[in-house]
Amino acid sequence: MRALTLQGKTFRIADLPDPSPAAGQLLVQPLFNGICGSDLSLRKQMAELADVTPPEAQHQLPMIVPGHEFSAKIVGIAPGTDTMLKVGDRVTGLPFTHSHDGPACIGLSPFHSGGLATLSCIDAERTFRVPDGIPDDLAALTEPLSVGLHAVNLANRNDGPNMVIGCGPVGFAVILALKIAGRGPILAADFSAERRAVAARLGADVVLDPATDSPYERWGDLGHEPAVMSPLLERDFRGQPPGLNIFECTGAAGVLAQIVKSAPAHAHVIIVGVCPHEETITPLEGITRELTLEFSFAYRPEEFGTALNLIEAHTDKAARLITSHQPLASTEAAFDALARDPHEIKILIDPHA
Repeated sequence: MRALTLQGKTFRIADLPDPSPAAGQLLVQPLFNGICGSDLSLRKQMAELADVTPPEAQHQLPMIVPGHEFSAKIVGIAPGTDTMLKVGDRVTGLPFTHSHDGPACIGLSPFHSGGLATLSCIDAERTFRVPDGIPDDLAALTEPLSVGLHAVNLANRNDGPNMVIGCGPVGFAVILALKIAGRGPILAADFSAERRAVAARLGADVVLDPATDSPYERWGDLGHEPAVMSPLLERDFRGQPPGLNIFECTGAAGVLAQIVKSAPAHAHVIIVGVCPHEETITPLEGITRELTLEFSFAYRPEEFGTALNLIEAHTDKAARLITSHQPLASTEAAFDALARDPHEIKILIDPHA
């Protein structure tokens, strides 16, 4: 198979042995594969590992075929696989599988190659047939939209208002899931004018630049008045006071600490952005305002199926997330663009182009 590999700091297009599906797996031909923040984090981690590896041992670094946001066509089914799917079906699936060490992520593991290749293997029980009305490229959005949908489902204390901090692919998935569910109003904050414009097109009611306008001072624009800070002031218990939802979608250093310091009383904070570094918060600030911090990881299989149905019902909205289609040879440039160019939101790679 032809594949894009990442080893240390180096991307290469290589001819690798075709994968062989184990029992319970499908052999698929990826059609489109999206690049996301997890891929950018993987690249950074691989580069950091290369920096501490002696030159003579660089060839021993793990080699990964990235790609976990994909649409595909089934070209083979392993013997003994119980599935209603058949060869020729267009599918998308959860990029998770089992290994001898436990669950593993396809496209983020050196042992399970991903969608930036002409062939890959995925688990049949975590695979969904793509409805005929969904184009190949939009089907590849199912995985990132599932991330946003799961975060929105976790925000089950308050219907709204909602604040989305960070208008990258994850933030946009949250905005889209909120909008489709009719949960508003939505305030979106991002330093990029281009991304604020996209947030508005997706349905955010208020967009602002946090460099010049604090989002924590704009709740009046959304018709929200924070509840009394201390329950000690109330004689009788009246249940949970009205609050709001704050979605942290950046994963950037210091953002969570700023939210804990600035969020109004009884806010429900859902952390969606991948934050690999340590954060320092002052618990007392959250205690006195009874903040709820909840961390969102991936999604559930039923949410993946729901996301696919939402794309079918709202293809025009989902299409707004895609900014470009690129061939496999342009993958490294696509990684660079996503890291530096605010115009790019979701780049889809065609492994066969």
